[in-house]
Amino acid sequence: MAPGRVLRVSSFLAGRSLTRGNRGVTAMTIAVLLLIYIDLLFVPSLIQGAVDKINSQVTDTLTSTLQIMPAHGSHDIGDVSTYLSQIRSTKGVAAAAATYRVGSEISHADESNVWTVDAIDPSSYGQVFRTPFNLAEGSYLAAADTASIFLGIQIAGMGNQSLRSYATSLKTVHAGDQVTVALINGQNETLRVQGIFNDQFLLADQKAYVTQQWASQVLPAMRDRATAIFVKSDGTVPIDSLVSKLEPLRGDVSYHTSAELVGPINDEVDTFNLINNILRAITLFVALITVFIVTYVDLANRRRQIGIERAIGISPTAVILSYVYKAVVYACLGVGLGAVLFLAVAGPFVERHPFLFPFGPAALGIRASEMWRDAWILVVVAAISACIPAWRSVRIRILDALWST
Repeated sequence: MAPGRVLRVSSFLAGRSLTRGNRGVTAMTIAVLLLIYIDLLFVPSLIQGAVDKINSQVTDTLTSTLQIMPAHGSHDIGDVSTYLSQIRSTKGVAAAAATYRVGSEISHADESNVWTVDAIDPSSYGQVFRTPFNLAEGSYLAAADTASIFLGIQIAGMGNQSLRSYATSLKTVHAGDQVTVALINGQNETLRVQGIFNDQFLLADQKAYVTQQWASQVLPAMRDRATAIFVKSDGTVPIDSLVSKLEPLRGDVSYHTSAELVGPINDEVDTFNLINNILRAITLFVALITVFIVTYVDLANRRRQIGIERAIGISPTAVILSYVYKAVVYACLGVGLGAVLFLAVAGPFVERHPFLFPFGPAALGIRASEMWRDAWILVVVAAISACIPAWRSVRIRILDALWST
C-alpha cells in the first residue's frame, strides 16, 4: 500500500473509531490526560514560583543585583561618596547604597548572640532593598536618628516561639526596648529599638541596622567608607555589561552577582529542580500506562474487526497509525482543555491564595515554554504508548484474529 494511501486509510479508521466509539471511554481518557497535563504543569510551576520567590527575596533583601566588595587584602572601600555618585550616574543603575560593618554582637537582658550590625543611609538603602517596607513593629530609621537600631525579627524574637531561630534570638525584644551592641572597636553601646522588620527570609531577618550618622560619631574612622556597596539594576543592561561599565571606575574592588553570593540557596534551588524532574518522570510514566491500557483494551475488543480490516487489504501499518492518531487526538484535546483550566482557573486562584513557604508566599511560576514542552512530551508519550499494543495486535495471524471472540 502506497504511503499516501496508508495515511489516508489510517486517518479514516481513526476518525470512524472516534466518532463511533464509546463516548464514555473517550471522555474519560481525555479527562485523565487533562489531569495528567495539569499535574505536569502544576508541580513544576509551583516549584518555579518558589524559586522565583527565593530569587526575588535574595535580590530584594540581601544582595541586590550586584554587590561591590573590597578587593582581596582590603577591609573597606574609601571615598565612598564620590564612588557612589559615579555608580549612580552609570547607565543601567537604578540605585546604589553603601553599608559599613559596625558591630557583631547584640544582647538584651540575659540573651545575646552574634549578628551582623551594619551602618546605612536609610534613604538610599530603601531605594535598593524592600526591607524598610516589611515592618513587623515600630518604624524604619531616619537619617537623623541617633542611638536607634532596626532589628530583624529573627534577632528580636518578639515572643513569637514559632520563629525558626527563636531559640537563639533575644526572645522578647519589641520596638521601644533597649539592646546593647558590641562595636568593632570593642566598646558597647545601648541603643533603642526603633523598629523590627520581617522580610520572611531567614538570612535577611538575622541582620540589624543603625544610621551612618550615629555610627560616624562613635566610629569616626568609618566616615566616607564602606564594607559593601549594593547596586540595583534598572533591567535595561545585562549584568555582565553592567559590571564592564563599572570596572573602570575603581580597581581596588571586586564585583559579585546575587547568584555568586548565595551558594546554600542555590543548593535548595537544585533540590527543588531534582524533585521537579522526578515528579515529571513519574507523571509521564502514568500517562504512558494510561494510554497503553486504554489502547490495549480497545484492541482486545476489536480483534475480530482488525482481522477483517487486514483481510480486505488494509495494511498493518495503517491499523497501527490509526491507533496512534487516536492517541494523539486524545492527548491534544487533554492538553488544550488542561491548558485552559490551568491558565484560567488554577493560575488566578493560586495568585489570590498563594502557597506559604518559609521564605514567603509563592504563586505559580507559569512559563509558556514549559507549557509547550510538556504538551509535546505528553503527545509523544501518548503516541508511543498507543503504538506498542497496536503493533503487537497486528502481529497475530489473520485467521486467529477472525476466530477470536
